Amino acid sequence: MATKGVFITGSGTAVGKTYVSALLLKGFSELGHKTTYMKPVETGCEDAPLSDKTPVGVDTLYALKFASCKTDFNLHSPYRFSPACSPHLAARIDGSEIKVENIVLTYGNLNKNTAANIVLVEGAGGLLVPVNDKEYITDVIKALGIPVILVVTPGLGTLNHTFLSLRVLEQYKIPVAGIVINNAQNIKRNFIYEDNVNTIRLRTSPIPCLNTDYNAQADNKLTEFCDEVIARL
Repeated sequence: MATKGVFITGSGTAVGKTYVSALLLKGFSELGHKTTYMKPVETGCEDAPLSDKTPVGVDTLYALKFASCKTDFNLHSPYRFSPACSPHLAARIDGSEIKVENIVLTYGNLNKNTAANIVLVEGAGGLLVPVNDKEYITDVIKALGIPVILVVTPGLGTLNHTFLSLRVLEQYKIPVAGIVINNAQNIKRNFIYEDNVNTIRLRTSPIPCLNTDYNAQADNKLTEFCDEVIARL
């Protein structure tokens, strides 16, 4: 079975991309797919060193628990920084530079070193987060040549953030394989919440859309959503 990739991005930071990545790894596995995970750039890493004396990426460690195929940690997470800030700034503080071509190379090596047929790649923050002095997360996605799953929230303000993100993806000609409306803050399901979910669903149809509460069952439709996403990869 050919390897397929999908990039997990968000309408902003703290929307629950890592939780959703783990949820999707579980969903794809339940459909019989061998999965793996990559986070090209992780900031806010813990100081506890790996064998190569680099910081440990907490998000990567968490998501990999749900991946069925694993290899050298450096292939899952090539750029790791301790400062909890934007990738370009974290790299500058570290005295290094994030290179998109190295991320693409690492992605290829990850594919070669695992038996996975689904690779989930999680971004940092939103689409226009800088990764160096010239490039953004969108440039990483474009270079990888894979579609995205956009993670958004159901709260007030999400419509603007969601549709702006979709406009950026359209501008970059990046296909959207799915949208996950993730209640990362466990806000109350009131009339605003329900209308936001319905508005996003209606205005983005026929893109597959999943609504989930943090640490709760995802509408009992997780595998159905994953199956629809696979068809779009």
